[in-house]
Amino acid sequence: MKKIIFTSFIIGFFLFSCGTKQVDKFTYNFQYYDSENDQTEDKGETDLKNIISEFRSFPWKEQTSKFNNPEAKSNPTIGIKDNLNDYDFGIMSYPENNEVVYVIYHSYKVNGEWEESFREGFSKESIEKGLKLFFERKHKELPKFLEKNSKKEFGIPLN
Repeated sequence: MKKIIFTSFIIGFFLFSCGTKQVDKFTYNFQYYDSENDQTEDKGETDLKNIISEFRSFPWKEQTSKFNNPEAKSNPTIGIKDNLNDYDFGIMSYPENNEVVYVIYHSYKVNGEWEESFREGFSKESIEKGLKLFFERKHKELPKFLEKNSKKEFGIPLN
C-alpha cells in the first residue's frame, strides 16, 4: 500500500512541477489522504513565514490516521516549489505506532543533473529549519542538513 501511494505521489508531484513557470517566487499546494494521485489543492504564492504557519496548522494527525483506510489514495502532503530554479520540497506523512512519521522529498540539481532524495523521521523543528534553508535557496546545504537530521533514507520498494 505504501509503495503505491508514494509512487503515485512522485507522479503527482512531477505533474505539479511541470506546470509552473520559472519566476522568482515560491508556490505550494496540499494533498490529502483521499485525493487522487494528481489532485492537489493549489494554494498560490507563499513565503517562509506563511509556509511554517501552514505546516503547523495542517491536520497531520487527522490525515495520517486515515492513511491505512481503504479510501486512502495519497499521503497527506504539503508540496512547495521554488519556481526560480524549479526545485521542489515536499513534506509527507504516514503512520507508525500511532505516531506521525514525516518524510521530506527534495529535488535539486548537482552539476547540471537532477537529484532527488526521500528522507524520513524528522522532528517538526528540523522540518522548519529545512524549510528555512529551502526558502533562503541554500540548496547545496539543504541535502546535507536533511541527511544529518533525518532518522533514515526512505526506501520505496520496487515490488
